Amino acid sequence: MKFGLIAEVLDEQLVDSTGRQAGRVDGIVLDLRDGKPPRLGYIEVSPITLLSRFNRRFARWYAFYDRKLGEGRGVATRIPWTRLQRKGPTFVMDIDAESTPIFALEDWLRRHIVERIPGG
Repeated sequence: MKFGLIAEVLDEQLVDSTGRQAGRVDGIVLDLRDGKPPRLGYIEVSPITLLSRFNRRFARWYAFYDRKLGEGRGVATRIPWTRLQRKGPTFVMDIDAESTPIFALEDWLRRHIVERIPGG
């Protein structure tokens, strides 16, 4: 993937090793190497990265509150490119998303909001 890197990777669906949908690719991190072309090092999965594509101030605000969700939060989750495999329009990770903070916001919302709603 040369010039189409952004078009072919950004916003594509992610699936973890158990087959569970794990969001979309929100960002791309390149490794810069002396005397060599950059290479794709990581993808980022996080509302912080997605928001920073639109408004950096809002992304910083979100990151501030995201830190309150627990250890390791407040920064984007980075998945090494070597841990992904392309399967059609989807990227499959060779890790279980539950072992990452990808679902931290959803888990917090479930525990603090949804479960308190009668019938939720």
